[in-house]
Amino acid sequence: MARCCKRYLLAMALACTLLAPASSQYWEEAGLPAYTPAPSLVYTDTLHDWLLAAGQTPIFVDPNYGSCLGLFRYNGLDWDTLGLFGNKVNTAVVYNDTLIVGGGFEYMQDTAIAHIAYYAEGGWHPYGTFGDQWGSGTITRLRVIDGVLYAVGIFQNADGQLSNGLAKRVGGHWEPMPGWPTIDFTGDPWLQDIIRFQGKLVVGGGFSIVGTNTRDMLQFDGTSWEAVCNGCLQGGLDAVGGLAEYQGELYVGGIFYYASGNAGQGIMRWDGEDWNSVGPVGDGIQLNDNSDAYSPDLSWMKVRDGLLYIGGSFRSVGHVPTPAGICTWDGAEFCVLEGEPFSIYYAPFDFYHDTLYGGTSEGVDDPAMRGVIRYLGELCANTTGVEEETATAPGLQVTWSSPGVLTLLGLSDGQHTLKVYDAQGRLVLEQAVRSSAGRSEAVPLRDMGTALYVVVVDNERT
Repeated sequence: MARCCKRYLLAMALACTLLAPASSQYWEEAGLPAYTPAPSLVYTDTLHDWLLAAGQTPIFVDPNYGSCLGLFRYNGLDWDTLGLFGNKVNTAVVYNDTLIVGGGFEYMQDTAIAHIAYYAEGGWHPYGTFGDQWGSGTITRLRVIDGVLYAVGIFQNADGQLSNGLAKRVGGHWEPMPGWPTIDFTGDPWLQDIIRFQGKLVVGGGFSIVGTNTRDMLQFDGTSWEAVCNGCLQGGLDAVGGLAEYQGELYVGGIFYYASGNAGQGIMRWDGEDWNSVGPVGDGIQLNDNSDAYSPDLSWMKVRDGLLYIGGSFRSVGHVPTPAGICTWDGAEFCVLEGEPFSIYYAPFDFYHDTLYGGTSEGVDDPAMRGVIRYLGELCANTTGVEEETATAPGLQVTWSSPGVLTLLGLSDGQHTLKVYDAQGRLVLEQAVRSSAGRSEAVPLRDMGTALYVVVVDNERT
């Protein structure tokens, strides 16, 4: 059998990626009437045929009211202001032929509206009362599931009843979910999303339960609450940001890490029995290409035209740079949109008249591309070819599990020999490394100077 030698060039230097301006051919600012970087809401109201966008930049109203945050409306031709709120609008939904919004606001100019409002007859009206005795709290998501309206967030009460961040609409008022207020949480639960999966209501967010390893996800079978799985998300800072069902599996997005013991980083999927990564481990969506040191934030997901759209904060998909933090997944392959990189963040997002609209942050280099940005190119034009793992052995890959710490992916289980040479061919490191489940142990390289190196694995391997 012929001998082979696997060699990988590693540029061990800190690189600063300069984001080039977006091509006007593919992306443009949507024309809002006010400066609106990092919008808290982008939502298509199918009842009125409006696109709604909520800003986080204060708008001065007058000396009596001071500043408010605007909720803007687009009818396909022009933008105008639909409302001025005292704090963020995070979520919107159409329920029983009524537009309802929720968020952190406690008033609209001189009208007290505690975190939730509905639109009727040209104005906004209270749709219940959320918050603690001082009125503080926020609604992060409104969802209609099987004809029932649910609100999740961080709020103590809903219509005067202890709710602990979860309530449902019953008749003309809000009620807590059965059994939820009696759960012994560590502090206040912060809920981010709710969905029905395999006949059960599943809630996700950031929480833990005293005396158990249950955290961040629970499900309700109609009678009682139970863990979705043993431990679910691992790691002290890991949390669920969004939930979506796609092709019969529950997709969970947020900020979480392989290094904590999770099946995925930033996103993974649950089939009812096991967790699986989305794309090969150490590949797929990455905040920084070829690095697992920091998790992408993948809290926004939407199923459309047979594809799962994934939005948030990331720079590459399958080692292909993304113009903004959004891509699609078809169950086997990722797809990135057209254009040069201009923003690492793209969320929240929605489609209006078949055009994609989403939010970018104030950190975008080009001021004209901060706010609500629409996509003018072809959807899913560039398939990266990242496929699900098969029975064949994956190719060897190199990634950074943390700054200055090397990890090898794709090795067979067992012990291997690692050699590192400098650019002059001198051996600067030789050591044995062990691999399990296709991932090697961490190899610290912090003491080596910044230079170009060659890594050789198993030069005697056949």
